[in-house]
Amino acid sequence: MKKVELLAPAGSLETLKVAVNCGADAVYIGGKLFGARAYAVNFGEEELKEAVEYCHLRDKKIYITVNTLIFNKEIDLLTDYIDYLYKLNVDAIIVQDFGIVKLLREYYPEINIHASTQMTLSNLESIKAAKEAGVKRVVLPRELTLKEIKNIKANTGIEVETFVHGALCVSYSGQCLFSSIIGGRSGNRGRCAGPCRLKYDFVDEKGNIIEGNKHLLSMADLCTIDYVGDMIQSGVDSFKIEGRMKEKEYVASVVLSYRKAIDAYYDSEEFDVSKSIEMMSKIFNRGFSNGYLYERKPSMMSYINPKNRGIPLGKVLSKGNGRLKLKLYSSLFVGDGISTETGEHGFKVDKIVADGIKVDDADEGQTVELKDMPVKVGDIIFKTYDAKLNRQFSNIKEYKSPIDVFVKMKENMPLYIKLKNSGIEVVNSGKVDAVKAVKKAIDRDTLIEKVSSINDTPFAVRTIEIDMDEGLFLPLSEIKETRRTAVENLIKTKLHYNEPKNIHIKLTDDVQAKSKDLKISFYTENLEHVKIASQVGVDRIYFDYRLKDEELKKVRQYCEGCEIIPAFPQVVRDEIKNAEDELKKIKDIGFKKVLVTNLGLYNLSLKLGLDVCIDFNLNVVNSLSVDFFKGADTITLSTELNLAQIEDITKRKNTKFESIAYGRLPLMIMEYCPIKNLISCDRNACESGKYSLRDRKGNFIKIVSDGFCRVKLLNSSILMMGDKIDDLKKAGLSYIRVNDTIESDDEIENVLKAYKNSLDFGTYDFHIENYTRGHFYRGVL
Repeated sequence: MKKVELLAPAGSLETLKVAVNCGADAVYIGGKLFGARAYAVNFGEEELKEAVEYCHLRDKKIYITVNTLIFNKEIDLLTDYIDYLYKLNVDAIIVQDFGIVKLLREYYPEINIHASTQMTLSNLESIKAAKEAGVKRVVLPRELTLKEIKNIKANTGIEVETFVHGALCVSYSGQCLFSSIIGGRSGNRGRCAGPCRLKYDFVDEKGNIIEGNKHLLSMADLCTIDYVGDMIQSGVDSFKIEGRMKEKEYVASVVLSYRKAIDAYYDSEEFDVSKSIEMMSKIFNRGFSNGYLYERKPSMMSYINPKNRGIPLGKVLSKGNGRLKLKLYSSLFVGDGISTETGEHGFKVDKIVADGIKVDDADEGQTVELKDMPVKVGDIIFKTYDAKLNRQFSNIKEYKSPIDVFVKMKENMPLYIKLKNSGIEVVNSGKVDAVKAVKKAIDRDTLIEKVSSINDTPFAVRTIEIDMDEGLFLPLSEIKETRRTAVENLIKTKLHYNEPKNIHIKLTDDVQAKSKDLKISFYTENLEHVKIASQVGVDRIYFDYRLKDEELKKVRQYCEGCEIIPAFPQVVRDEIKNAEDELKKIKDIGFKKVLVTNLGLYNLSLKLGLDVCIDFNLNVVNSLSVDFFKGADTITLSTELNLAQIEDITKRKNTKFESIAYGRLPLMIMEYCPIKNLISCDRNACESGKYSLRDRKGNFIKIVSDGFCRVKLLNSSILMMGDKIDDLKKAGLSYIRVNDTIESDDEIENVLKAYKNSLDFGTYDFHIENYTRGHFYRGVL
């Protein structure tokens, strides 16, 4: 039976070795380039080589993250980097950018592609399309339920990787622009600043605080060790542990725990789950939940402390004279780290006093005195660093790959050694013949000892078989050299390197007679706003019809002289039971184009003969991605591009390109609903934007629904480019889009008229106090 793979993170070479030695089957790491954890230590070229060798010699797989979006100017650097990874013969490359998928399939078909969770492949059709595009494995969104995972595996046959432990992003990965829009540090480029872990107020439309000064977007950590059996039975191929930014002790504790749980399942043995949870909790936790495995709307959050909260240490009994008295719930050692519940105050324990005596440690139930900190009597103190437990992870035994050895020592023949390891067999014969001993012969025990002395190698002798004549002599140095050469041959055989391909991609210009006319498009989920847009005279209307046939039919009646294009939500899951039938319905009503938001809808639309418009959330930021979506009629480029980057794409292709030039951009989209958690489910309030999150600067971030009970957070500042039409024209765009979110009828009419006048007559008299230029002039890191 093929066992599920246990996949561990590593942000450094030291952590990688810990992961392997604790029982990981595979490790994923990032180099210095194009990895979604830019702030980890990561691996330089020589370290990458050492990491690959360390894993492969121990029969472990190694996957390299190239899971960020890349810009045109980075393509040469990207190809050089991929060439180096190809040379090292890495087991797979994890990617987000569809352009990299195209590059790998065209130039490096030998490399396995793993689709990052950043691709947001959240439905069956998208995963089928990914497989068709050459993807070997899909890292599923954390938001999928076990039922959905099982369905995907059963109906695609593709390798499926799911997160089983670690931090949970509150937003769908690949759909978060929060860090990007607020501070210019793009999560899609590996530089997320983590604004979701900050404090917010939850307020109503009047600004009344319903819940204040809490980390309202901070999720508890994922822990599924209770459900290992369920996930194995669902068909999951790889259990992924999050944590390339974490310390080696975290990786050790989690890998050891899940290794034991997995092995116990396959061996039908009992497993002490509580003991493992306790150990992992002592190293790092924000509270544990099973995430989305069994529910669409998880309620477990870390509102109080977004950092490691550890375990409850004790209760404050009294304070005074710079000391606090604590009743211990668990043991305490000098060197432990402690903190308040909020994590805002804490220190490393350097002195413990029990019964008036200075001690090095104290047990559960004892009362101790520690130096004071900002707490009140009755507060609970937490232990966030367990010095004793952490020291245990400093002496983990190195994992060795087992070998079977056969040795033959015959008279007048050189020593013969055969090594078998992981399906590989190597042989080596010495250079000196064995002869009859004049004085002391080599006995069997000595021969076994000398051949087995391989402690300084990645191998350990599992079995050894000796076929030898008695009374023979051979110099010990000859035995050692024959053994050493045999092991070297095994290492060379296991480490297969490829010849570099030295691929260089030239981004050619294939534009023929491209129209320079700039037109206005309009996106809305409001049927009344479709009427208004049609009356104003916009050129194209995208209407998110939310799967309602009657609305689709009505919208055709409202509009004459403008193009109406049905649109799909930003994230699509099992609310579309049969995507092909939905698209056929659109076509049968008479629509010729569709705005798609995921890979599955793109593929199906093309097969049905519909013209396809790609939405912004598919993150097209380079010419290779344009080529991947070569069947598209129009591509709405990522909102993370600046004008120069847009022009560098538009000038090269005949495709029509579009950019969002007005609206409250979505900071993130999530299954978690703060309204439901903090009040109760209020669908009308959610869809109308009644509630907001207020940040520390006083900005109001609107909370709205996408119509399928998924929550979007809207930027407090409105993207406004109506007075910069000339710059947008120069960038080579075909359409500029006005994005409708929570605007009133009057607001939408005024905005559309203002943009139309600016485009047609060069006059713009619409003013907004709180506006932003987005990334058009600054771009992102």
